[in-house]
Order: sequence, then C-alpha cells, then structure tokens
Amino acid sequence: MPNIVSLGSNMFNAYPHFIDLTVSNRFVVGGGSNAPATFVRNTFQYADDMDLIRGRHHIMFGAEMLAMQMDEVNIGIANGQWTFNGSLTGDANADFLIGRPNLLSVGSPVVVGLRQRYYGAYVQDDVRVSKKLNVHVGVRWEPSLPGHDEFGRGSHFSLPAFIAGQHSAVYSNAPAGIFFNGDAGIPKSFAGSSWSGFAPRVGLAYDPSGKGTQSIRASYGIYYETPKTFTERDLAASAPWGNSIALTAPAGGLSNPFQGYPGGNPYPAPYPPAANAAFPTSGSYINFPLDLHHMSHQQWNLSYQRQLAGNWMVSVAYLGSKATHLRASREQNPAMYIPGASTVANTQQRRLLSQLNPAQGAFYSKITLADDGLNSNYNGLRISAQHRFSHHFTVLSVYTWSHCTQNAETYGNRNGLGGASYQNPYNRNGDIAPCDFDLRQNSATSLVYEVPRFTNRAVDQFLSHWQLGSLFTRHTGFPFTPTTGVDNSLTGLGQDRPNVLGNPYVRNANSLVWVDPAMLVPNALGTFGNAGFNSLIGPSFVNLDANLSRYFQIRERQRFELRFEFFNLFNHTNYNLPVTSRSSSAFGKIQSSGDPRILQFAAKFTF
Repeated sequence: MPNIVSLGSNMFNAYPHFIDLTVSNRFVVGGGSNAPATFVRNTFQYADDMDLIRGRHHIMFGAEMLAMQMDEVNIGIANGQWTFNGSLTGDANADFLIGRPNLLSVGSPVVVGLRQRYYGAYVQDDVRVSKKLNVHVGVRWEPSLPGHDEFGRGSHFSLPAFIAGQHSAVYSNAPAGIFFNGDAGIPKSFAGSSWSGFAPRVGLAYDPSGKGTQSIRASYGIYYETPKTFTERDLAASAPWGNSIALTAPAGGLSNPFQGYPGGNPYPAPYPPAANAAFPTSGSYINFPLDLHHMSHQQWNLSYQRQLAGNWMVSVAYLGSKATHLRASREQNPAMYIPGASTVANTQQRRLLSQLNPAQGAFYSKITLADDGLNSNYNGLRISAQHRFSHHFTVLSVYTWSHCTQNAETYGNRNGLGGASYQNPYNRNGDIAPCDFDLRQNSATSLVYEVPRFTNRAVDQFLSHWQLGSLFTRHTGFPFTPTTGVDNSLTGLGQDRPNVLGNPYVRNANSLVWVDPAMLVPNALGTFGNAGFNSLIGPSFVNLDANLSRYFQIRERQRFELRFEFFNLFNHTNYNLPVTSRSSSAFGKIQSSGDPRILQFAAKFTF
C-alpha cells in the first residue's frame, strides 16, 4: 500500500505503507484505529477475601490491589489524518478530486508508558432476620486514582493563566497557559485524585407467606467506576512530544499542506524534547480538569415474584439507575463566528484564544477538555413469565418498557484529540437526549421443547429426544442523530445538526426512504441546528431464530449429534439505520439491512 508522500504530497510520513483518509459519505482509506502500533499490557493483582459466620450473621470482607501497565508505540496520525467533507465546494468528492481537505490532523508517532493503581476494600453482612426476611448491608471503598505516564508526558491548559500571560517553568518556549509535570500545582496524572469513595449498598428479600412461593426483593447501591488506563493516552500526542497540530483547509491542499505554515514542515520533530524545545503553531491538546470528579453509579430496584401451579413463575420489577460524573468532552478553543468575515479557511484565526491573544493563541488549535458533567438516568418496568422444564418444555418470556436519557455522549475509553461531544461547546444541556441504547419496548421469548419417548422401540429410536429451540425477539428502533456533515456554525467542531421544519418521518418500506430531507434543512451560517441529539428513531426489529437437535447414543462413551439451525427463520427484513448526514445525496435513505435467512447444519461424533 502506498502513502500520501509516494502519491505526490510534500510532507513527511513516518510509515511507508499507511494512509488515513476520509471522504465523507463516500469512502474511507485506512483509519486511525488501523494505524500500525505495538501494545504491551501487564496487570498485577492481589486480592484476599474472608467469610465469618456468627449466628444469624454471615460477614464477608476483603481487599484488592491492581497495578496496571500499558506501553504503546503508535503511528497514530503521523502520516496525516485527511478529512474531506464538502465544506469548500459543497461536495466531499469534489473537494477530494481537487485536493482540498477541510482538515488535516498530523503529529509525531505516539509513545506512552501508562501506569495506574487501583485499591478496593469491602465489608458486607448478610443477616437472617427471620424465617421470612433476609437483609444484606455492606460498603465498599474505591478511591479515584487517574493513570499517568511514567515519564510525565502530558500537559494541563488553564484559560485564566493564558489570559494572565503565565508560562511554564519546565519548557521555556511553551505558549502561555500550558503547564507540565514539574510546574507548581500540576500532578503527574494531570487530573485530580480522590481517596474518598465509600459506596454503601443495602438489599432485602422478604417472603410474605413464609411458604417459599412468593418473594419481595428490593435493593439500593452506589458503585464507583475506575477510570480506564487508556483514558490519558493522547496526552503524549501533544507538544512537545507528539506535536500534534490541526490545519483547517490548508492553503496548499493535499499536494503541499504546509504551504504558508510558520517555519515550514515541522516533522520529523526531535525526540525526546529538550527543555528549550520549539512548540508548533496550531497545536492540538487534550486537557483534564484538576478537580476531576469520581464517576459513580446508583442502582435501585423493587420486584415481586410468585410461583403458580404447573411450574410457572411470574415476576414484575421496577429497575432504576442514575450515573453521575461520567465523562464527555468539549472544545475549549472553538472558532468564534464573526458575521461577514467567517470562512472555513480562517477558522484558526477566529479561534477563541487567537481572538484573546493573537500571538499566543496561534500556538493552539483544538483543545479537547474532559467534561465530567455527564449524567444519565434509566427507569424500566420488567415483566416476565417462566415455565421451568416439565411436561417436555420450558419457556421464558420477558417484556421491558423503559426509557434512558443522557445529557451528552461519553467518549468511551479515551479522551482523544478533537473529540468534542457537543454541537455547542457552551451548552451541554443542548444535547440532552435519549441514550444510544434507549429501546422503549423490548421483548424476548425463548422456548425449548423435547419430543417425548414412544413405546415402539424403532419409532422411539429415530423420533424421540429431538429438541426444538426458538428465540423470538422484538424491539423498537434505536435512536440516531441527524447531522449536516458540514461546518455551517463555523466553530471548527464538525458537530452541526440541521433545523427541523416539520414531521421528518416517511417510513416507506418500498422506497426505503425513512426520513424526508425537506423537513431537515441545514442550519444557517453562524448558528446551531435545532435537531436534537439522538432525536430520530430508526426501524424496529423482529426476528425468530430456531434450532433442531438430537443426540444418538451409540455406546457408553460414543454418541453422534445432529444439529439444524435457522437464523431469521421467516427471512424478515430488518432494516439498519438510514444515512444520517444531510450532506449526502442518500440522506434519510436506508441502504442496508440485517442478515437474511441463514441455515446451518452440523454433525458431531464424540468418543
């Protein structure tokens, strides 16, 4: 595979056989997750638990310690991450054909040695209060200890320090506002730790009749989430180590991307950096708040189960949960819209820091800040019926009616360069929406039936003991977000959503048009669209899988098994989500579906 340099681009490539290029709604070559890389992971664990029974009490306590390591060498965006989205000509493919990317992200290879510690301890008491009532009470301690790079690679950006013109004492050429491990008040993890983190939990199980045919169960608990070791990975992608930069609509295009860049092409950059290392203009950074909160999750439930005649059991349950201080990301240095003077090409000059201080602001492009203000709420009603295996069959049927909301999109396991979550970086609540997995109605029914034995030996040999299994599932559609695909807000974020004029749904299964483009129009220049995040619902899902199997016992240690499996037995078409980008000519159209009917046959001989 060639690289951009071999195709004629005047730049440096760190690896000869890799391209990372996206033409929106057209095609993708390579991709960041496909970059050549080496990962070495080690985890060291110590854990001990003890049980103590005294009368009605069953006391459990224990502790755990983990030491986690991850070393990485990754090409990342060192060959350039090229994006063409139609911002310059109105068509992404046209932008590509004339060699005019709307964004080039590029840096040195990423080298990190991430380290993280985890400590936890707990105590719990299971109390048999009476024959009818059991109570469980406990507490767990889990401090929040963000990971760090063993060589202190990383930085912290402070807007007040930038405004005050304060500079780092560690790197003499660093621009105002950026500080490093070794500067006053900057921890090695570049984020706040918390040694508190006590999580109580309580539960009960009550048998109203005392006969074992009914139960009432309730519980409440607080649980803390440990940050993933990979979260801070992109700290090493910033200057003066990775020296990542973001060039919006570079004047020289694909052929000469550093045309007009101060000092010319800055790559390859010296490594390791000296104390007087030069810092690139238009540098990209990630940032963590020094008072980073501990992620927590509350769960509660109340349920009633009853056993009925004939081995049937029914259950009704209310389930609730609330997650607090989950992590999204927002842009700290967006471009400011200036009426009559704003274009994609002058994004860098319009960024907040460039407006506040043009000389120092020129060193910054995107600054992705971890935002720990993400909350989510889930409430659900779950009804189930179960027939335990008897009379040759078992059945389990579950129906859930639920709703989940969130006020932002989490960034997963990593706060990445340029990974802003919000359309408007100053309005987190503008993204309050259903969760990605919000299925309002969801049902599943499984059945296993075994053919009984026959009195006739020959008939019994071939027809008995066949097992028929099936799984029927049905749920409402997943939510999805309409986007414009272009930067009409001129913020440099690429998160624009369209304006909704009316009912957007068509849902025509014949034409495969799900959404009417005329009802979702691009936002005006310098504005944000009123379409909500995850505001549209995709097609529903219906499916039946089945299988037929039988064991033939030959001798004591030998048997033969036949198995027939039928996936999507009725060959029902389950449509995938439609095209979500307004800049695509196929916007609102369904272009793919789930698997058709698939038949599978297997035979196995065991000896």
